[in-house]
Amino acid sequence: MIKHSHGFTLIELILVIVLMSILSAYMAAKLNFASYDADGCAETLKASLRLGQKLAVAQRTSGTTVAPRAQVNVVLSNTCGITVGATTYPALHDVNVTPVGTVSFDGLGQPYFGALMTVVKTFAINGGSVSRYICLEAVTGYVHEESASCG
Repeated sequence: MIKHSHGFTLIELILVIVLMSILSAYMAAKLNFASYDADGCAETLKASLRLGQKLAVAQRTSGTTVAPRAQVNVVLSNTCGITVGATTYPALHDVNVTPVGTVSFDGLGQPYFGALMTVVKTFAINGGSVSRYICLEAVTGYVHEESASCG
């Protein structure tokens, strides 16, 4: 009588595990996590600037007078650590953001970067092979992305 074996032997299973380990180690070295972090940082920066502007407009005093400066700041660090009000987004390694500082918005949504902005401000985000440029328009505070420096 012939016995038919079902399943795999221990040697076959160990061989598959070893091959999968070698392939996964090779692929992990090929992945560029910094570019994913740069993309995430760019999206977080755009959303944070938009949120900061909306919060400042929402806090505006009623009537004909406008508060000269709402207490809404978007604080940027060079490693994409972003703070909006009481919310802080953690910094990312291998990501560089320039320029750094605090962007404030008044009750009309106008952006300040130290002083009232009169020209478009470009925030460059670099990580891995990715470079993204976030533009903050003067006067309107409109946030958008360009393929090169804003101007």
